[in-house]
This record gives sequence, C-alpha cells and structure tokens, in this order.
Amino acid sequence: MGISLNVGSLFSRQVRNNLGPRSMRSLPNARQVLRGAPSTVLNFAGRYQGFLVGLIFTSLPTMTWSLTSLWALFTEGAIELYYFDWNQPDERLDAQARARWSAYGGILGGTAGNAIGFFACGVVPSSTLFAFNEELAQYVLREVSEEAFDELSANAAYVIRLTTRNLMRQTMSWAYKNVRRWLKDENNPIGGLLFGDRIDTIREKWGNGDSESWSFAQEVDEQIERIPSQFWQQFTEELIEEAIDGCIEAGYVVTSSVESYYARARQTANVTRGPQRVVEVQPNRANDREKIVLAGYEPEVRAALPVALATHQQIETRDIGGLIGQPLDDYSRARPLGLRAVFTLYSVPSPPYSRRGNNRFVEVSVTVHDVERTRLDWNRLRDACGGQNGYLWGRFRAHAQLDNGHKLSIYGGTETEAEQRLKKFLALSDAKIRTISVTEEKKEGERLRNERLYKQTTRVYPAYVTIINRDRQLALDQGRLSLSGTWIDKKGRIELWRGVEPPEFEEAIRELLRRADSQGTPVP
Repeated sequence: MGISLNVGSLFSRQVRNNLGPRSMRSLPNARQVLRGAPSTVLNFAGRYQGFLVGLIFTSLPTMTWSLTSLWALFTEGAIELYYFDWNQPDERLDAQARARWSAYGGILGGTAGNAIGFFACGVVPSSTLFAFNEELAQYVLREVSEEAFDELSANAAYVIRLTTRNLMRQTMSWAYKNVRRWLKDENNPIGGLLFGDRIDTIREKWGNGDSESWSFAQEVDEQIERIPSQFWQQFTEELIEEAIDGCIEAGYVVTSSVESYYARARQTANVTRGPQRVVEVQPNRANDREKIVLAGYEPEVRAALPVALATHQQIETRDIGGLIGQPLDDYSRARPLGLRAVFTLYSVPSPPYSRRGNNRFVEVSVTVHDVERTRLDWNRLRDACGGQNGYLWGRFRAHAQLDNGHKLSIYGGTETEAEQRLKKFLALSDAKIRTISVTEEKKEGERLRNERLYKQTTRVYPAYVTIINRDRQLALDQGRLSLSGTWIDKKGRIELWRGVEPPEFEEAIRELLRRADSQGTPVP
C-alpha cells in the first residue's frame, strides 16, 4: 500500500505561510567590490599623496636652512675657495660643471624613484585595503606614511642643498670666467692698474691649458716651506691646520646651541598653559582653618594638586623633626622606660600650628611615664589636656616627684589650674606622687627685660599625643642595645584636636600595645 503525503499540511509549509511573503535583497559579490575599489583607492591615494607631499615641503625649510646647514655651506665654500685653482682654463671649469650636474641627475633620479616606489608599492596597496578592512588600512597607511616621510623628506632636503651648491658653484664659475676675460682684455685699463708690469705675462698665461696651477693653499704651503727652521715649519703648519679645524668645530657648536635654545623656547611657547588660577583646598573637612593654596597656570595647578594632597596625607599624623627625650640625670635615676605618652598642645585649636596675627604662639609638651594600659582611652586622653577647650597655661609651675624616679612639671595660669592639671595627667600613670610643690615665676630681672622669658597666661588646646611603647627583646641583633637590655620603641600619633574619636583609634592602640616575640614578630 502506497504512502500519500499532503504537502500543505507539513509543519515547514505551515511556518512559511505564517511568515507571509518574503523579499530577497541581493548583496554585492566580490567582483562588484573589486570593480569599485580602484576608483576609491585612486581618490584616497590622490588625497594622501597631496597630504604627504605638502607635509614634506612644509618640513623642508627647517630641515634644509637651519643655522647648522648654513654654517656648513659657508665653511664648504670657504674651503673650496682656499683650494680653488685660480689658474685653471675655462674648459676645465666647464668640464667640472658638467660632471657635477651629471652626478646631480643621478641623485635627483634616485629621489624621484624612491618617491614613486613608496607611492606605487606602499600607498596604493595600503589604500586598497580600505575596500576590505578600514581599520587595517589605517594602521598600514600610518606605518607607511611614517617611513615615507622620514625617507622622502631627507632625500628632498639633500636634493635642495645639492641644487643650491651646484647653482652657487655654477654662478661663481661663470662670474670668474667673465671677470678673468674682462681683466685680460687689452682695451681694459683696470688690468694694467692691478697687475702693473706683469700684465702682459698674465694676459698670456692666465687661464691657459699649459699654465701652472695656483691656489691659496698652495701659496701658503710654499711660504711655510721657505721657513729655514724645521721646528718653526712644523709649528706654523700645525698652527694653521688646527686653527681652521677648531674654528669649524666651534662654529658647529655655536650654531647647534643657538638652534637648540630657540627650539626649546618655541616648544615652551607652544605649550598651552591656559589661564592663571588660584586654588584653595581644604584637605580635612573637620578643620576649616587648615588649607592648601596653589597658584599658577591651570595645567600646572592640576598636576600639583594630587601631589599636594598626597604629601599632606603622608605627613598629617607624623612628627617632622620632633625630638623626644629627657635629661641625663633623670634618665640615670629613673627605671627603664616603658609605656609613655607625650602630649603636645598649642595656642591654636587646630592645624596649621603656626603664629596667627600678633598673637603669641605657644607650644607645650608633657611627657607621662609608666602609662597604665587600660587608661589609654580617647576621653581620658582629651580630659587630661582639658578637653575641647584646653586649659590656661602660664607662670605657675606644679612639680611632682614620683616613685618610679621620674618627674613631671606642669605650668598653669593659676596655682589651682597647675596643680589640677598635674593630677589629671598623672591619673593616666600608675606612678605614685611622693612630693608636690607649686611655685610662681615672678616678672623680675631677665623676665622683665625679655618678655619671651615670661609666661603670659595663654589658653592652649590639645593637638595630638604620641604613644611610645618600649618593648624588651631577647634577640641582641634587633632593636636598640643598652646596658639594661635590647629595646624596640613602637610609636604612634593620635590626633586630639578632632571633635570626635578617630575611627582607627582602637586599632592603633591595640597595635601599639602588642608585644613582640624573640624574633621581633608582633604577637597578640
């Protein structure tokens, strides 16, 4: 039994019917692409050829007529005149001119052939690639153009220089032949005035084929050979040669130096500096009194701004040039240093710490020894300095002798202020007070004559505290060696002028209090 199929019920036919009528669009084949390529290539090659030729001729003046090339042209002309045979006949001068132009024809033909070769085998094939891959064509054309520019510009500059030399030599040869012919004329009285009794001999032999050659170089050599002393002959000969060589070399140095100087000047003048700007930057939003001011041309300010911010970030929390120490007698009596805190206060509430106006600038430093680890708290550190408003510093000195062998002195504006501030700082330490005394500095003697020695009552504000943890090491090759052992000082600076606790405060304290093992590696 045969199988019958209904073509209209097939799934593929149903899909075609649902899609509706179709339209076919023909694409250009490779032959059509290639047929239109020559016109595109030739049009682009023509534009590229004009651009390349214009670029080469635009660069030729600086490549051909520089000061160095002009000095070379002058020296070559002077040397040629020095060795020129002034007695050679016209036929020899004409033969030399023909030889020069013959050689010039070969060089000109080589330059033209080089240009044709670059165009036919470089520009045209590269332009053909635009019909297939525009990005590849641009890359190839860029490479070809760079090579063609270097090659053709150098060749064209050499051709122009050689043309100039040949034309100058041709002109000088033509002028020399005519002047010589004019001076030898019997009807010219100037020849007799110049040469005197030798005019007849000169008219007969000057420029004849059988005449002896004569040049300035030959005359100088003959004069040197007439010197009777062999020593002075060698001296004079070397003197003349080295003087000429030194003059030529010095001229090249001068011309090249002038060119490089003006080239740098042009380069600097061509740089677009833009308008001058003055920028005021506030690196820390919490401190509106610390600002960085940059002034100059806009590109220079833009370049200097990141450097200034990076430098500020590096030195913001570091003591630059600060010295932390104690007197020798205190050091010898005190027990080995452990954990200590060095507070720094200024008469200004926030950075930058410098004198402002006519107000006196005061810096106060307080060192607390044997700090209790558990008391390194943000609020306690600020409270020891008087909090946000600081305290009054002045002529009253509170001095305490401690049981650990150390001393602590605090100056205050009043007797009560000095004593209370002393006890506030000592509250951070586990040392006990042995004696305490409060004295006053009187404004007498030197303090009366020199106001800098007298402590005027001034409010000082907390700036920062430097925590120094001296940790003893078992390894003798690590840390600082002393009579009491080997120690390593771990330092960290904490800003106290801020209104809120820094986010890295707890982590910084933990890092400072962490001890090191025998290998110097920090351990919890």
